[in-house]
Amino acid sequence: MDYEIKQLLFDDGDKSLQRVVDLQNLVYEGKHTFKTDGFRQWYLNNPMGKVISFNAFYGEELVAHYACIPYKMEIEGRVVLGLLDMATVTHPDHRGKGLFKKLAKTTYDYAKENGFEFVLGVANANSFPGYMKYFPFTFVGQLEVKVGYGDNIQCDGEKSFKVHWDKESFNWRLKCFDNHYYQKRNSLFGRYNAMAQTYMGTFKKSFLTTTDAPQKSGGVKPVIYVGMGAKVKSLYTTIPKFIKHSPFNLIFLDLTDGKLPQINKDNIFFQLFDFDVA
Repeated sequence: MDYEIKQLLFDDGDKSLQRVVDLQNLVYEGKHTFKTDGFRQWYLNNPMGKVISFNAFYGEELVAHYACIPYKMEIEGRVVLGLLDMATVTHPDHRGKGLFKKLAKTTYDYAKENGFEFVLGVANANSFPGYMKYFPFTFVGQLEVKVGYGDNIQCDGEKSFKVHWDKESFNWRLKCFDNHYYQKRNSLFGRYNAMAQTYMGTFKKSFLTTTDAPQKSGGVKPVIYVGMGAKVKSLYTTIPKFIKHSPFNLIFLDLTDGKLPQINKDNIFFQLFDFDVA
């Protein structure tokens, strides 16, 4: 039986969302539990646009899922619409069939035809080789991972690339955290575990003053910073590679046939708030 590639529009209530959740929970069994509410927030409630998702079916069974969501960046002062790579998952019984390559290519072709100018992603150690092998992604670099104390973290000078948030998209993104966040001055923090907090990013005061994020102190808990292009003035140290989780590989695909400027680790400002973590 051949595989059938279909675009899911998620216009059938929760039926398609549930199929995606079931596949995710099968693949990540014991590591993470997914729910339809989380996917609905990411895929359907994004004010920048609904998810673009192509999928592989074997008969009636969903066996591979790929999804990107609309996403905006300021590139040399211009607000540009692109995609954030969100989900890549294949049923264990259907791996090695080239499904990821087919789904991703179909997605990028569709995106290019519909005016999207780039794809940005944070790839782990497992998925990174496939992106780099099959598509002309630029490997921007590994995000820095530091641990320390304080909130004096700022953009290190002018950057050609940075994620664009307006008030509507900013508040949508906050809801993806399920209220696990608080603010202190111009900074936003999330909850990592009982022992640590995460530095989500620094933002305009006008954004933070219009949110429901409570103002409070994180106490004496250490802070985990993940990002690129920041000047960390507080007391932080880099976490050694041998105790890190899977590396955060920042990758970028130009869909404009070279009309965008070249991206590199020195001309982008990227924060933990800017990608798909809750």
